[in-house]
Amino acid sequence: MDDWGKAPVFGVRIGGEAWGVRPSAYGVVEDGQGRLAVVRTPQGVFLPGGGQAAGETPEKAIEREAMEECGLGVRLGPWTTRAVQLIFSKQDRAHFEKPSTFIAAVAEGPAGIPTEKDHELVWADPETAVELLSQESHRWAVSQWRRR
Repeated sequence: MDDWGKAPVFGVRIGGEAWGVRPSAYGVVEDGQGRLAVVRTPQGVFLPGGGQAAGETPEKAIEREAMEECGLGVRLGPWTTRAVQLIFSKQDRAHFEKPSTFIAAVAEGPAGIPTEKDHELVWADPETAVELLSQESHRWAVSQWRRR
């Protein structure tokens, strides 16, 4: 799945603005009770994940971010999809194009202490997760995951 041109794009590109590209990866992480992990932050509610470090695979980024944000160990599954989210980051005061990989995962329980103190793990049924999520690409990914 190397052709990002076929991935859906969410958000609006504002002409005349400089856009940075920030490859990202997110886990659609479920527990054993049919609930999904979402992360509440001062910037909004997101699936566990975030920007990929240089040379980092989407899989490694999701494993790292799930630990940092939620203290969760995860086992990644075979389902994956991709989308592009266009955003303005108030924190960075910059516009970003985020080619995002979404991968299904199962929580394997607490695996450490979250290091991002302003992030709160919330478990929600899939319908509620879609309502809570701040970015359209995350809502779309959960909807796609539900249809798998």
